[in-house]
Amino acid sequence: MTRTPADAGRDRRFGRRELLALSGALGLTSLTGCLDQLPGSGPDTLDGDAVAVAVTDEAPEISETLPVDIATSFVAEQREVAREKLDSVPAPFDESEIPNGVIREQVNGEYRAAREAIRESADDGTAYERLGRATRSRESAQEVVLAWRAIEGEATVEDLRESRSAADDAVDALASRWEYVGDDPVRAAVVHAEIEREVRAARNWLSFGERELEYAAEQPLEFADVAVDIERARTSEAVASYYFERFRGDLAREEPLRERFATARDSLDERVRTRGESLPEETDDPTTLVDREITQTAGVIALSDVLRNARWRVEDRSGERDPPSLASDALLAAETLVYLRAFEALRERIEEGDDVAVDEADDVAALRGDAVDAITSAREADRNRFVVDAILPRFARELRWIDDRLSGYEGDTRVDFVEREAAEYVVVAETCRAVPPVSADVAATLRGDSGS
Repeated sequence: MTRTPADAGRDRRFGRRELLALSGALGLTSLTGCLDQLPGSGPDTLDGDAVAVAVTDEAPEISETLPVDIATSFVAEQREVAREKLDSVPAPFDESEIPNGVIREQVNGEYRAAREAIRESADDGTAYERLGRATRSRESAQEVVLAWRAIEGEATVEDLRESRSAADDAVDALASRWEYVGDDPVRAAVVHAEIEREVRAARNWLSFGERELEYAAEQPLEFADVAVDIERARTSEAVASYYFERFRGDLAREEPLRERFATARDSLDERVRTRGESLPEETDDPTTLVDREITQTAGVIALSDVLRNARWRVEDRSGERDPPSLASDALLAAETLVYLRAFEALRERIEEGDDVAVDEADDVAALRGDAVDAITSAREADRNRFVVDAILPRFARELRWIDDRLSGYEGDTRVDFVEREAAEYVVVAETCRAVPPVSADVAATLRGDSGS
């Protein structure tokens, strides 16, 4: 709901500044002890059932994609690997097979997770999403198989060492043949960023030490944990190799892009640094982030949340990054610039008189509707699709989680509780509104054009 500064002056709720001023006027030495004695000072409430109804409208579908032609057969192959693993063990296990109840429940839980992921990988969704479910099923299935083999004494720590060595060799072989090439630097950056992510993941999964191997020799669940880390590394290497081969085979021409990516990274780093310098410090009183008198509304809470995200991303960008990250840096810069732009826009909005406040359930519905509109507009943007598609899901998917929390409200509910949750709709709206213009800037930088 939009209100003017004059409306804000009539707001029935007390903000920190108003409370401090009131405590001074009354000569209170302890506002906390006296506040409950003030007329009308109890917490405001609203109808929680109405709030739950206000968030029941369907949320926009934002699919995760990758600009690579992922064959249905490759997804099916990962799914079949998982199915064969599960078929090789007598799961689900009963007490006679695994007497230890804790171990049995965990292994059976992984068995159920693997079966569910197999089913989901054949359902609706993009090829990229279905592949993600299929690889998760493969990893869960491996954990089940190796836990059972360890219990039966059929697998040893030496087996793990050999598997890790083979996985290490496969990742090294991928790294030696993988090159930053492409015929469109924007599409290439998105694809290579995904390959980088898989390579980093593979190396991280294989980074366990000898102590973990020694412990695995005595503990079936620890053995399974180490084994599934190796399987995750093998899966990441297989997926990254597949992405690179499919991408490279689809190129109209092959241009080297390492230097282009490095130049874009440096340019985007400078842009993030420059804009980050104007950020205020975080504060316990977010009403001080705007240059006007205002209570702690959903908009003010959201402004503080956006600031926190912007600041840590700016600071994190100045540190060391795990290699490889040359292409990933562009997308990480895009996410940081989204928060920077969202902070500037929301602060201006509030300073110009919009409290972005919640007084009733209709206000929650309005804030959610604004977030839905922002997601829809970003999803339907007809330019710079590669960057938009790469970063929009990260911001848009928050909406469903907020809906889930607010849909459980009922009865008289404190306004400040609802306002805290509804503030996240404001964050979604402002960040998703920032996605298209930021994507345009990042795409222009990757192509070597002048960005704003």
